[in-house]
Amino acid sequence: MTGRPRDPAVDEAILRAALQLTQEHGYRGLSMEGIAALSGVSKQTVYRRYRSKGEVVLDALAAYAVAQLPTPDTGSLRGDLTELLTATFRAVQGVAGTLNRALAAEALQDDAFAARLWAELITGRREAAAELLARGRERGEVRHLDDEFLLDLIYAPLWYRLLFGVAALTDDYARELAETVCRAAA
Repeated sequence: MTGRPRDPAVDEAILRAALQLTQEHGYRGLSMEGIAALSGVSKQTVYRRYRSKGEVVLDALAAYAVAQLPTPDTGSLRGDLTELLTATFRAVQGVAGTLNRALAAEALQDDAFAARLWAELITGRREAAAELLARGRERGEVRHLDDEFLLDLIYAPLWYRLLFGVAALTDDYARELAETVCRAAA
């Protein structure tokens, strides 16, 4: 006997509550108790689904990334990367940036969580960018043989600026980064 199936409405309420509380109070102000209270479920229900607030945030952000971030097909690698990076940079200007920073901090403290973060969030975005590179390769725009290097080149500047706040993630920066990646890819 497997028990009662999970109610998707409860899952959605928990994820919505986590996002709202993070927007209002930041990641440090987020708690499992607060998530339970705002979502209208018991703490036991939240803990049955998630070990930590980091896991709740990871699920919330993964759902957001799938729904909000594009895998464009403009007909050129430069256009595709510019659209992808522009949308990604805009997404991390608000709560998604706060959540990504929080998840990175959590990953540094918990190797199992880091592996889950990589598998459930980062891999999906890298696969989307790899699809752009594959299309670019078919069009003759990509000659570089190491896609992992190119994927790192696409995303590392985002993480550097996001984590350390050294400079803004602007549309102009997205275009400049896309151009740089295209030159490296060729």
